[in-house]
Amino acid sequence: MVIVKMSGGLGNQMFQYALYRKIQQTGKDVKLDLSSFQDKNAFRRFSLDIFPIEYQTANLEECRKLGECSYRPVDKIRRKMFGLKESYYQEDLDKGYQPEILEMNPVYLDGYWQCERYFQDIREKILEDYTFPKKISIESSRLQERIKNTESVSIHIRRGDYLDAANYKIYGNICTIEYYQSAISRMRKLCEKPNFYLFSNDPEWAKEIFGDTEDITIVEEDKERPDYEDMFLMSRCKHNIIANSSFSWWAAWLNQNENKRVIAPVKWFNNHSVTDVICDDWIRIDGKQKDA
Repeated sequence: MVIVKMSGGLGNQMFQYALYRKIQQTGKDVKLDLSSFQDKNAFRRFSLDIFPIEYQTANLEECRKLGECSYRPVDKIRRKMFGLKESYYQEDLDKGYQPEILEMNPVYLDGYWQCERYFQDIREKILEDYTFPKKISIESSRLQERIKNTESVSIHIRRGDYLDAANYKIYGNICTIEYYQSAISRMRKLCEKPNFYLFSNDPEWAKEIFGDTEDITIVEEDKERPDYEDMFLMSRCKHNIIANSSFSWWAAWLNQNENKRVIAPVKWFNNHSVTDVICDDWIRIDGKQKDA
């Protein structure tokens, strides 16, 4: 049996489920561990039920048998004395793509697996799995029409939790103002009369920086609009400028425009050298210097 641990927000869960689907395609018995969402005080919740997907879940005993998810005193003592179980595998972010995990069985896989190479060969299945709900808010429907009828480019700016001290050490100062200015400049060279649609969890900050730019529309925050609708709308844009965020990564990957241009930062983390997150055909821009 293979168990894939589910954790994090929507974007990371989508990576984990995509790996689950790939392993399922190999014929192995594979299940999802949803236990991290079961605590009523959990910071995140399981978000993939917005999609028309099916999956099997591992029970507590199966998770304890293969994984290191138990916090019972006896298990803490065992780990301290004998180390981790051989069946437990934690992702090594400094290795990037780790194809050996696809051959492991039995195994409990703990990680985010942010690389399309795990599931690139089943792209059509993943696209089918990640079909967004047809019913969207009125404002999203109006914006979708504008996106459809213009040379639309999404811009995603992630602030909020990325500004927390611990997260800033990992994700901060990568997608700088210079990064976005360079990306916008590059898109203006690549596209004829682009119209930019800026999505952010800090729209007021975005307005201060980009609000006076004629071809940029700041998408207003709407508490009635589910978070996934932002991903849906960004995926409907013809081109994408992403943050070092799995949320906008998936928006760009789900974009089915054959001629799309995607701009991404040159690195994803400050504390890891991993480079396999960014797809090979995407354009990378350094956030420390302006585009020439």
